[in-house]
Amino acid sequence: MSYSKDDVDRFEVYEQAHLRKKTDLPDREKIPELEKKLKGKWLQFFLNIGIIVIFLYMFVNDYTTFPDFFYYFVFVLFVVNIGLIFLQKRQIEELIEYLQYRIDRGMTPDNGGQESIE
Repeated sequence: MSYSKDDVDRFEVYEQAHLRKKTDLPDREKIPELEKKLKGKWLQFFLNIGIIVIFLYMFVNDYTTFPDFFYYFVFVLFVVNIGLIFLQKRQIEELIEYLQYRIDRGMTPDNGGQESIE
């Protein structure tokens, strides 16, 4: 697989967004950091599902005095949040794949390789 200049630019943006201050790490050290972020995204996903289940249970059993629109709003909010979590998860997975590609091809600056695009 080869990556275009647009892909490389996109991965640089992902790197800035997901690694923030750790972008200066060598590529081999970035992958474990990204894998930690990936685990955190799964935790966020399950937490959001748990909150949805709790509010759904409260809505179905009439345990609170909140109006119906509040439950609809909360449901939509958490569904959008879950969608964003999956978007971030996909970005992190693509970035890990790209970094692994660079490591395998010897294109990492920490290896003395060139930042060439095939």
